Amino acid sequence: MRTNSGSALLLLLAVGVAACGSDSPTAPTAPTPTPTPGGLTATLSSIQSEVLNPSCISHHGDHATEADLDLREGQAFSNLVNRQSIQVPLDLVEPNDAENSYLIHKLDGRAGMVGDRMPVGGPFLSQADIDVIKQWINAGAANN
Repeated sequence: MRTNSGSALLLLLAVGVAACGSDSPTAPTAPTPTPTPGGLTATLSSIQSEVLNPSCISHHGDHATEADLDLREGQAFSNLVNRQSIQVPLDLVEPNDAENSYLIHKLDGRAGMVGDRMPVGGPFLSQADIDVIKQWINAGAANN
């Protein structure tokens, strides 16, 4: 009889250890931003090369500065960050506040914006790319 009790106790102990090992909670870690499929990351240099240069400077560049906005390399930061839009009473990029940055309103095509969704005529940015730009803004919109 003692052998059966000992075997049952060992079996219970083995099941208990196995269950604890696989389901024990681990400390949460901060998510690491991953690049979008096109390689966009939450830095101004990445946004410049992956978004502004190919999609924006034909209208906001050297010879075409629509809305009085030059987005060429070396100009974009000072013309976007803490700079009020000439269309609405919002900054184009309000550091740490993507939801109140007019650039995001224009990229999303939100109601209340003036003119067309950007980039004009499309193709529009993917939601993943817009989310990366929001990450950059919400992280302080550094000149990086």
